[in-house]
Amino acid sequence: MQDAQYKDESDFRDLVREPRRLFGYSYLYFLGALLLLGMLYAWNLNLVGRNAIAPAALKDSTAFIQDIPLQSPAVLPPVDVLKAGVASDSLIARGRDVFRANCVSCHGDEGKGDGPTAATLNPKPRNFHTLSGWTNGSKVSEIYRTLQEGIVKNGMAAYNYLPPVDRFALAHYVRTFASGQPQDSPADLQLLETTYQLAKGSRTAGQIPVKRAMQIVLSEDSASIRKIREEALRALTGEGDAGVAMIREYSTDPVRTIAGFVSRKGGVPPLNEFVRMVSAAPASFGFKPGVTRLSDAEWKTLQEAVSRLVSA
Repeated sequence: MQDAQYKDESDFRDLVREPRRLFGYSYLYFLGALLLLGMLYAWNLNLVGRNAIAPAALKDSTAFIQDIPLQSPAVLPPVDVLKAGVASDSLIARGRDVFRANCVSCHGDEGKGDGPTAATLNPKPRNFHTLSGWTNGSKVSEIYRTLQEGIVKNGMAAYNYLPPVDRFALAHYVRTFASGQPQDSPADLQLLETTYQLAKGSRTAGQIPVKRAMQIVLSEDSASIRKIREEALRALTGEGDAGVAMIREYSTDPVRTIAGFVSRKGGVPPLNEFVRMVSAAPASFGFKPGVTRLSDAEWKTLQEAVSRLVSA
């Protein structure tokens, strides 16, 4: 039997028990290399990879909504398209004022498409510093057409309430954000004149802010609203009337029930159409789903009661 002192050094059972006999302390260098690679990786992470960018918190989007201004009807003077279609210092300066008053909320102060409402819009507003991707093109005549008609698919509103000269001025100004803009030929400008008859002048209708218009509508309808509410309350509290009792039983919202037919042109329809309308969408008229199971006689009683309340 071989003496333990001269045991074969290739006994792998000892290497399993003591791996340092095979690697010595080289594993420390291996761990150090891994640590160095990890530090190098972490050092080269960008801000997104490190999750070091605070999440953007959008402000209340309603704060960005600007109501349309009060505007009286006006007769717009004629415009010489061939003259207005050529840039000048005065037109560009005028366009800058128009841009600041109407466009910075979406396109930003510098026309980069980064205005305060840009984060809420899809697609994003145009960056005027790039020449590619214009839906209608970036010639003066093409920008004018965009301002006149808008671009529905891009969410671009029409600015046809602006005087034509202001639209030309705005077109010239936004073109200053990028060099190498395409130029209009006399034929391009003449086509603009043919399309919109700018040399004849035009009329603009008056407009009022949406909020003000809503206030006027509500004030005019206040009497009707009071009447509807009073009739609905009477439907809830009336006694001795089978039709009123049915409304009380089958209507979840008597105000909606009566208002739905008051606002309908022609009022309450004939019985067959009444049954069809209510059965198709009971909730739209303030009825419970169970109303669809009424008998013919009950439908007639309900229709007569609603008609009486609406015409009262």
